[in-house]
Amino acid sequence: MAADIEQENADVIVIGAGVAGLFAAVEAAEMDASVVLLESQPEIGGSSRLSGGYVTLCETELEPGSRDELLADLDEAHHHDSHFELSRVYTENSADTYLRLKDLGVEFIGTMHFSHMSKPWAHEPGGIGGGAELVLKLEKAAKRRGVKILASTRARRLVLNEQGRVTGVEVSQDGSINVLRARRAVVLTTGGFTRNPELIKEHGKAGAEKITPLTGPGSLGDGLLMGRDINAATTYLDIGVAPTGPVDPVMNAMSLVNYKGAILVNKNGQRFCRESDVYLDLSWAGLKQPETLMIQIYDAAIRRDYMQWKLAHVLGLCRETKAGTLEELGAALHASHGVDAQGLRRTVATYNRYVEAGRDPDFDRTHCVGTAGDLRPLLEPPFYAAVLVPGTTHFNGGLRVNRNMQVINAQGDIILGLYAAGEVTGGFHGAGYMSGSFLGSSLIFGRIAGKNAADEIARVV
Repeated sequence: MAADIEQENADVIVIGAGVAGLFAAVEAAEMDASVVLLESQPEIGGSSRLSGGYVTLCETELEPGSRDELLADLDEAHHHDSHFELSRVYTENSADTYLRLKDLGVEFIGTMHFSHMSKPWAHEPGGIGGGAELVLKLEKAAKRRGVKILASTRARRLVLNEQGRVTGVEVSQDGSINVLRARRAVVLTTGGFTRNPELIKEHGKAGAEKITPLTGPGSLGDGLLMGRDINAATTYLDIGVAPTGPVDPVMNAMSLVNYKGAILVNKNGQRFCRESDVYLDLSWAGLKQPETLMIQIYDAAIRRDYMQWKLAHVLGLCRETKAGTLEELGAALHASHGVDAQGLRRTVATYNRYVEAGRDPDFDRTHCVGTAGDLRPLLEPPFYAAVLVPGTTHFNGGLRVNRNMQVINAQGDIILGLYAAGEVTGGFHGAGYMSGSFLGSSLIFGRIAGKNAADEIARVV
């Protein structure tokens, strides 16, 4: 294998084969660069493959809202605490990225209105759906352009020349250690560190270790560690360690039935949040509850509506407790998880009165999700519960990059020959998050990184 891998030197080396890395590889190859794409796992796609697949975009045929409108929404979703220039780059490149994805065979079939959105910016892919559809189409595009994909090949460290320029990467494959040379540049798209307990302990606040990851097995922080080893700057690392949604830890699935009208209660049977808020905020609230339980309660009508939502099946189906009456549901939850059955019954009755009155004085919930969807009472049997805990599909912080996706060092200078995109970077989301913008930023910034890596002026032998 050592002799074979020695022949895999290339103009551009991309490390990590999620959608950021795949798109970077496609665009670099489109510019006549030879490209090698490394993936540490046997299967490409990483966390992107497991995602719901929504991509937040503006100025498209499905949602013609302007870049200025989306920019304002992003700033609000990021709590006005982010590297705002990256949001500007995102919106400036949104429409062109949409057209490019269509050119590569991605079909978007509709849009969705999530929290912090003034318009339904989140675009849903068709085909097999979810992030898997994006991975499939980008993989095909990469192979058509001659990109060499090396799976089960883990990057270990970045190689620098005497001038401090990144010129390659040391990799391990089948027990062998080799160095691949990049004649133009290296692109880091290795994902985050949701499956690295040491990094979570180092950067997460109290309770972060309880977050259940729904991410690819390669989310070990390799790119972050390699970048830090060569003095790369990091940003929003600590605040970026956060849950992103309620998950079933046994089924490894996320449930968002609250966005169709369900309520969330804790072990005491009490509501503890405004269920229409972005799922990151809901999950932070869940971490503070007894045993971190986040229990979705819904009726047959809400469940029917949720099951017709393609995203429900993309995310995977969670375990449910089903009962003919609320009293029976409470008794079942008490037996399985010690839930206060009487508290649950009172909470549902109170919530139903709020819906009928058109006012929720406890949490000011006015819609099912964000500002979309009328509230619904829980009345139609049978009744259901999904017992969940705070989980995550990504973390926010990582390496610092400029608008060209060049990695910046601790002194504020560009690290020549090194680009990054996707979850390995930080700053775009800042302290918040908008649904669909993680895949969106991976695609938009991955595309920019690939183009610029292929366009490096200095050539390295």
